[in-house]
Amino acid sequence: MQLATFYDHMKDMAQEEKIGLTEALQYIKSLGITHMEVSQNNLLGREDEVGRELSFVGLEISSIPAYFDFGRDDNVDRQSQPVLEAARYLGAGKILVIPGFFQEGDSPEEKSRQMESMAQCLNRLGEKAAGYGVSLVMEDYDSLLAPFSTAEGLEYFLSRCPALSCCFDTGNFRFAGEDELAAYEKLKSRISHVHLKDRAYSPRWGDHAAAAADGQLLYPAPVGKGEIPIAGLLSRLAADGYEGVCTIEHYGAKSMRAALQESTAWLRENFPFA
Repeated sequence: MQLATFYDHMKDMAQEEKIGLTEALQYIKSLGITHMEVSQNNLLGREDEVGRELSFVGLEISSIPAYFDFGRDDNVDRQSQPVLEAARYLGAGKILVIPGFFQEGDSPEEKSRQMESMAQCLNRLGEKAAGYGVSLVMEDYDSLLAPFSTAEGLEYFLSRCPALSCCFDTGNFRFAGEDELAAYEKLKSRISHVHLKDRAYSPRWGDHAAAAADGQLLYPAPVGKGEIPIAGLLSRLAADGYEGVCTIEHYGAKSMRAALQESTAWLRENFPFA
């Protein structure tokens, strides 16, 4: 199992501490993190710069989160070409696809139409991505307007898109009111990427809250320190032979350095294979 974190977290740390981005990257490399997730917004138009930043400290890109609007715009080539070119250029093997969102007030018929359009576009994108040596993953996204926020929603797309696999985000099923371990059992055969996200019910580690479907406020927490059964999920992943990347995620943490340090320390202590 290999550890990653988000390029956004490095920018946050550099800004919080008024240090250079290279210093932030060197710090997380010292924690045993070897990979980085870099979103399309941070990457496109800066491919050479980002590539130099990461290669200087010996980090690789594990995936590129990318947003599309396939429910309303089925022009796959125009929307995907830049990120596919960037992925091939920088050796990123995966694109984490966010294929679109509903809008407030969409009718059930409109939602059904958009989901079908998303599925068709994802199939075309999967075929196109294969030519670039890139695979597609989709996560359980924490938005009520995302038709893939639940295990059932992910299964809809996974069943229709053979080239698509699952990025299992440990913290987002709680947002949707689902049991994480039950969701894992439903999706485990298609998991190829993992986001390690813990959630807390208090703002101890950060006061940026997300309101879950049931109204409960969910705050960021270091991995292993919150309410999500991370230990149980990692044990099942290990037992099932998962050897891929696990990306530490805590958007909104008060101190990104402290959150990353606590997360990696907990992982080393409890899961030496991490």
